[in-house]
Amino acid sequence: MSGYGEPEWLSAGNDNKNQQVTEEANTGGNMTAPPPAATATTSGKGGCALVLLSILGMGLAGMMCALGILTLIEVNNRGKINDFSEPFLAAYMVLFSVLLFTYEVMWWTPVPTLNRAVRKNFGFMYGLRGKGLYLIFVACLCIGLGDEASLKALNWATGISFLAVGLLHWFVICWHPDLAGKYVAPTAGLLGEETTTPAANENVV
Repeated sequence: MSGYGEPEWLSAGNDNKNQQVTEEANTGGNMTAPPPAATATTSGKGGCALVLLSILGMGLAGMMCALGILTLIEVNNRGKINDFSEPFLAAYMVLFSVLLFTYEVMWWTPVPTLNRAVRKNFGFMYGLRGKGLYLIFVACLCIGLGDEASLKALNWATGISFLAVGLLHWFVICWHPDLAGKYVAPTAGLLGEETTTPAANENVV
């Protein structure tokens, strides 16, 4: 009911406002926040370029492992048992490929116990610089065999591929530092032990 001298349309508007405020005040704890916006699955990994580098790393690891195993088989079939240089390098190729593949897998999924062991013994892998140099070093092993390799085509293909991807890591570091700064090495199992270190959660390039 409108007051003395107050038009009825103004009184009706005030009543509607009061009813709306009362309803909002009585919602209690039933209010729910809007769902978060969908984000790309690669956003937590620093972008598609860094994801591509990781996929290339796993591909190189498989390529190198195949080269090492096939070289050992070929050396055994040809009876080159007395020549230890090539089987020795082939065995190292398998070990290097396992290390690279293990690191890349840990970059995708946390494996705390394994991550602590790898970080303790192969800490140079935990960054684009170290990993790039590692790939270039392994490429030199393959290219160094040259025409003396038992599997020449696969050996050259593996060496050139490792060299190209290693240089690609350094291309990202030198020409796209903003992208390189987004790279985050595996931290599973490390943050709890390194809470006293200020740089424990910082990105490693």
